[in-house]
Amino acid sequence: MRKFILFIICLFISATLFGDDFHTVKRGETIYSIALSYGVSTDALMKLNGITDPAKLKADQKLKIPQKMDAPKSNAPRKNGSSVNLNNPEYVVVKNDTLFSIAKRNGVTVSELLKLNELPANYVLKMGDRLKIPQKKSEVKPPLLQKSTLEWPVTVKSMSKSTGKIAGGVVITSYASEVVRSVTKGVVQSAGPYLHYKKVVIVKNESGWLYIYGGCDWLSVKQGDKVGVGTELGRLSTDGSPQLLFMVDKDGVYVDPAKAPRD
Repeated sequence: MRKFILFIICLFISATLFGDDFHTVKRGETIYSIALSYGVSTDALMKLNGITDPAKLKADQKLKIPQKMDAPKSNAPRKNGSSVNLNNPEYVVVKNDTLFSIAKRNGVTVSELLKLNELPANYVLKMGDRLKIPQKKSEVKPPLLQKSTLEWPVTVKSMSKSTGKIAGGVVITSYASEVVRSVTKGVVQSAGPYLHYKKVVIVKNESGWLYIYGGCDWLSVKQGDKVGVGTELGRLSTDGSPQLLFMVDKDGVYVDPAKAPRD
């Protein structure tokens, strides 16, 4: 009887700590990108699913998603008491994160992470801490011009026309962790994973034009959200030279994105 009661208690604790959501892995997804999209740590995701080697993740594999913990809205303490500069890539610490795991997944060293955030070597992370992520020297972006409208959703390193099934748009190569911003005001029609285009956001403006932003690693908006020019829709991946697929649809016909309205 005692063993049965302990079993019931364990089930209750498990149900309390972890949600019942499942995610079906899509081609091109990684443990890191999935964890980011659900706001959980990679360690918690791997532990819950018994994964020891993230490189062996397979398409169509079903993963149980840990319950997202509500993190307190606080900044990591600084020696001088200053807060985070939001112009730099920023990461919010979640359960089971460590300085080593955060540094490793962003391709930097722990020393660089500590130095940029003015933290002592023995600092203990807390959920809700906000860390600036060092940018590699090769990834330093040119200063942005202050404009009332945006010409492109991300900083452009290079651009080419999209081809094949996605002909009619442009593929923009940008920077790691680049913020994807809306070039028009409107309402988010959909936001989420789509085939091998990672996460896609579609914004509909007042004139019925559809602005399609594909290739995001994680999103900052959801369906039904109202956005304006410059609103953050999501971010590109932290790996190499990430690309954004940008398309504009007017009455079922793809329009040259360079000629589409920016308002």
